[in-house]
Amino acid sequence: MKSLINCLLVTIIALGMAQPAAAQASGQDDGWKIAIYPILGWVPLSIGIDVNLPPVGDGGGGSGPDFGGKIVDARFDGAYFGGVSAQKAKFRIDADGLWAAVGGDRVDRPTLRVDVDAIYGHATAGYEFYPDFYVTGGVRRLALKYDIDLAGRQFSRKPGVWDPVVGLHWQHEAGKKLDLHGIFEGGGFGVGTDAEIYGAFRLDWKPATHFGLTGGYTLMYFKLSNTLAGKTLVAKQTMHGPTLGIGLYF
Repeated sequence: MKSLINCLLVTIIALGMAQPAAAQASGQDDGWKIAIYPILGWVPLSIGIDVNLPPVGDGGGGSGPDFGGKIVDARFDGAYFGGVSAQKAKFRIDADGLWAAVGGDRVDRPTLRVDVDAIYGHATAGYEFYPDFYVTGGVRRLALKYDIDLAGRQFSRKPGVWDPVVGLHWQHEAGKKLDLHGIFEGGGFGVGTDAEIYGAFRLDWKPATHFGLTGGYTLMYFKLSNTLAGKTLVAKQTMHGPTLGIGLYF
């Protein structure tokens, strides 16, 4: 997590310093618009976790039937979300990072407890093909850690995947102080995850020249199959809820 946040902060600082420096060197604005979101909190109101475990047997290594099911009582332990975007003419670049700790329990026999640490980094490039609409493509890195307790038997897995993603980004300036954003992406395609869907709606309110507030709603879903030593873990995860943070604009 620390390395992800450090990389994100370095990118934020570099982009924030590069834009005014370039404008000063050329004597005029070079056309780049940069938005930095150093703090963007995400509070999922709904968390869905569905796991299908490989046979664990006695001590986690024997044979037996598959186990799993849906988590009934989900919990949210915390999340960090931040990002940066740069836009010029018909082109845009977006990058962001997320850390989230979630989990849940099922009390029906056999009892099931799941804890998940999720870290991702995401970067896309986009081209405006119609006013306010950008077609986008890029990658998302998902690094996950599953700790599962099934009726007292422990199971752990740390899958990490690179997902290709394609999508659509809508950005509309509703006056000088308000920007609207809509994002939809799909990815995975069996290359990394089996499938993933990401969607968000957000508005940026900018009462000052370089400072504003941002808020909206975000959804993320993925299905992942991870095979190790011939044993496959299948996990489905859904999180959605409001986001709220600050923006810096250059």
